[in-house]
Amino acid sequence: MDKREVLVGLQLFREGAQMTWFNASMQEPQTLSLPGENEDGMLSIPSEAYRQLKGQAPGTEALREFLAAMLAMLPGTPAMKDLCVMVSVLQLTAEVSARVCEALTALGLKRRNIFLQDWKAGFYYYVVNKRRELWTGDVALLVCRDEVIRGFILHIDRTVKPPLVSIEEAGQQAVDASVRGGRSDENWDKERDRLFYELLGRMFERRNITASYLYGSYFDRSWAQRSFQYLTFRRHAFQGQNLFSKGACCGAMTRCGLLRKPDMLLLGDDLLRESLSMDFRVRGKLQTVPLIPAGINWYEAHFSCEMIPDRESLVTIKSQPLTEGESVEHVLRLSHFPDRPPRGSRLRMTVYFTSVASCMVEVEDLGFGDFAPPSGKSWKRQIRLPAGAETGGKHDAV
Repeated sequence: MDKREVLVGLQLFREGAQMTWFNASMQEPQTLSLPGENEDGMLSIPSEAYRQLKGQAPGTEALREFLAAMLAMLPGTPAMKDLCVMVSVLQLTAEVSARVCEALTALGLKRRNIFLQDWKAGFYYYVVNKRRELWTGDVALLVCRDEVIRGFILHIDRTVKPPLVSIEEAGQQAVDASVRGGRSDENWDKERDRLFYELLGRMFERRNITASYLYGSYFDRSWAQRSFQYLTFRRHAFQGQNLFSKGACCGAMTRCGLLRKPDMLLLGDDLLRESLSMDFRVRGKLQTVPLIPAGINWYEAHFSCEMIPDRESLVTIKSQPLTEGESVEHVLRLSHFPDRPPRGSRLRMTVYFTSVASCMVEVEDLGFGDFAPPSGKSWKRQIRLPAGAETGGKHDAV
């Protein structure tokens, strides 16, 4: 890792924003205390910026200004070219992806240094980068949103290869005014402790829960006495505010090769149904090299490499359905390529997805050392993958 490079996990939820960062001098990612943040550790997102993020307002100016202000709070104020940013949102759609990327690239970040994930991926990366003993069994996540306590279970099916990871809602309990009724503070504390305890009993029944994570400031031992005893009886329990921003930072570290990618597959509605590959000439022999495998979430699909073309003036990528079907070739023509001798150019190719059915291929001319400076030319093509039907909206939002 370059000493100037900074990896950032940026959480953008309706409740607010939070930022966790990491560089070469650090042992662990750190979550920043931001000026003006709320008691729950969140920095409020301006309403116009959030509406632009969700695609409910035109443009990205307000979103761009907010993101610029957030990134300017990083210690040392690193240059945009040295940043690698993972953005975590509740529901990741093609619209949200496009808005975030538009805002960040306008600030000077390269698209290849921008990653996105939803809350499930954030929780997954947070969990699997903890001590292994904490996720030998199922893992519970408890959140309170809109006056409803919701419980989710992360389960790893180790009977298949690779192991399959699912995150599903396992129960919920309203704790609003209609449930409280006319109870006094003391009686309400006892009642919501009872309700929480019963919810945990339903969630944990016939499960081997090895760890639980309580997200947010709602949960408090002062009222959840019996529930906390249950959570910590022969199992681990943790409470904190930075689960998703730290999970985003861990995701960025994984993409950049600083953390080992778990040999597991996170299931969801956004799985790619097609794999991508490309033929490269290696030591004079043509070989098919996999770029992005089928079976991963589209927002985790990202590939980048450098290559030296011989006489080729085009880039051909093959897509292959996960199930039966013929492969399809997709061609990106490098029009007006600089006039150079064979093997006298170096190209950087980046492949990423903007939705489950839409892939972007970008090629940038890097020149060739002292012999040929970069021309500044770049080429781009969108690949539509019909096998990856849009699933839109089938997400559980915490």
